Amino acid sequence: MRVWNCCASSATVVLTICALNVASTVVANGQTTQPQSPQTNQKVDPSQLAANKISDQFRLLFGEAGESSITAISLGKSEVSKALLECGDRVDAHVREFLSVWSAKPNSTETTKQTKQERRSSKAGPLSSQSKDALAILVQSAATVQLVRIINSAPQSEQMSVAQEFLTHPKFSRTLALVVEPEAEDLAKMLRVARLLIAERSEIVERLPELAAAIAVVDDAPVVMQINENIAKGCGPLPTFDHFITSEKKMLFGLKGIAPELLIYMVDIAAPQDEMQWALRTYAGNRAVGSLYDKIEYDFDHLEKGRPKKVSVAGWNLQNILRYGGVCADQAYFATTVGKSIGVPCVYTTATDGVLSHAWIGYVGRSGNRPMWTEVGRFGGYQSVEGFIRDPQTGNKISNTQMPMLVKYGLEPLSDRLVSAGLRIAAGRLLRMSPFTDPKPNPNVATPPSAETIEQVLALIHVSVEACLTDVRSWEVVTLAAKSGAMTTQQKQQWSSDILTLCGDSYPEFAWRTISPMINSISDVEKRQEALDGALTIFNSRGDLAGQILLQQATLYKEQDHSVAAGRCYEIILNRYANDGPFAIVALQEASKLLAEKNDAIANVTLHERAFGAMKVPVDISPQFARQSNWYRSGVMLAQALRIVGRSNDALLLEQRMSDVMK
Repeated sequence: MRVWNCCASSATVVLTICALNVASTVVANGQTTQPQSPQTNQKVDPSQLAANKISDQFRLLFGEAGESSITAISLGKSEVSKALLECGDRVDAHVREFLSVWSAKPNSTETTKQTKQERRSSKAGPLSSQSKDALAILVQSAATVQLVRIINSAPQSEQMSVAQEFLTHPKFSRTLALVVEPEAEDLAKMLRVARLLIAERSEIVERLPELAAAIAVVDDAPVVMQINENIAKGCGPLPTFDHFITSEKKMLFGLKGIAPELLIYMVDIAAPQDEMQWALRTYAGNRAVGSLYDKIEYDFDHLEKGRPKKVSVAGWNLQNILRYGGVCADQAYFATTVGKSIGVPCVYTTATDGVLSHAWIGYVGRSGNRPMWTEVGRFGGYQSVEGFIRDPQTGNKISNTQMPMLVKYGLEPLSDRLVSAGLRIAAGRLLRMSPFTDPKPNPNVATPPSAETIEQVLALIHVSVEACLTDVRSWEVVTLAAKSGAMTTQQKQQWSSDILTLCGDSYPEFAWRTISPMINSISDVEKRQEALDGALTIFNSRGDLAGQILLQQATLYKEQDHSVAAGRCYEIILNRYANDGPFAIVALQEASKLLAEKNDAIANVTLHERAFGAMKVPVDISPQFARQSNWYRSGVMLAQALRIVGRSNDALLLEQRMSDVMK
């Protein structure tokens, strides 16, 4: 779906034309010459020429108004707080200008045919040349306001210096401005890393702005991972940066042109520099990073007998993991750390399938010459269980459902990503997600957006996802708009339908993650149930997703005092999806509460017996792992239910059986 792709290209075209108008070199007879001063006919000072070239480039990326704002701060002619308000107002004005020309009736020469399949969430219209121009300016103003927010996080005495540093690093400045998440990370700490990179590696920072920006937003806090009983730590921003730039030619996918939102999953290496170098020497160029997961021998003595892991006794590091083996956590750590070290974005993923916790690797692989998201070690029941990863930028635990989209996004044309980011930032301001007068807004006192504002937000995101469908952050804005309470039921239903249509087949986990809060915010109970029924029809073959949907339906029925209907939802989970995730235990507990309200202890025992019988028995694993299983947890609940009805002997026999399995 690339209906609006022309709008992204236009931004680049408009800015390129500006650059040509202010070019600092002249090409004549095939030769590049330095321009002559019109008054003195003397050659311009080379240092001045370089400065002019940088200034021209900054103006190209941020626009004349943006350059003027940052320059004024660098010269002490404008207070940052005042510039922040002015830049915010400028974004608002450019939003109005863009939406005005975008929604206007197009000229007959610019009209394009709209097919029936192009049913969208907000008023659609082709991008006219005026829309393209307005969009280019909006992207520049959005980048500027983000950059001013970053400058504002510095101590007041250093803000002029920060602005000067950004003016001399225009590519890095724009990349950093469009990747930061001010509401989710500490801008002051991030800025310290960015300034360190500028001070120590100035030319390289500007040559590889995506890599530098990724390091800045990841290493603003220590990179630390706990792998069971062991702790892995990163080596800091400069050593990590140096690892990549000194080995640039050995990096599997290179370092240029990849979105920083994807690169953050490569630079978040929790390993000492010497181990990173060992990984590079040993595995550089390995296109099958996933095979490294299986290369690690499994330590069955630890799993089955609970003995200390051999690698932990010997000394836990990459070389010893390869030599002595480990469990799934060590396998995943080894493969992801080696993968990152050789230039492959990777994630360490964990999940529970109803039997025990497990870890596997996800990474950017190849299908022919085409990059694609690949997972290794996601065995059996874990295929249908949602995995969780750590967001390197924010440190938050998040779903791995966005990774397949992120891979595609990371390789999208820069022009598309610029448009999507600029529109998303503008939409965020409209939602008051990031008030510019308060770096840490209080959501409890935020004013709900108006209906008009919501329509504007959705229009901006409409263009954003048309330009770059795989921009996860843009879809998140729609979810936040729904949570604000200002979206109409019709808007929620339409956008839910759009997300399922556009993403449901290719990215089902992400689609459900996105529409779930939207459905939950529908106030009309019947329409909410209809939406859940529709989602269940689509995801009924995915046990993990179907289980979550059924739990939501049951909760909704309970709120309506329809305990029988809620009970049916729990029964479906226990009959069909008992081993697809820990949500089955939640269903069992809630169903048991319903029977307790009726004082029906006998029926409660029957419920637990049927559930226990449906759970898979853990085999060949140590007791500490087996106790995490749905089977063990439901067995404990069954024993309690048996004692309540006076069947203590049966409870003892059950516990003995469980004890035998645990040996």
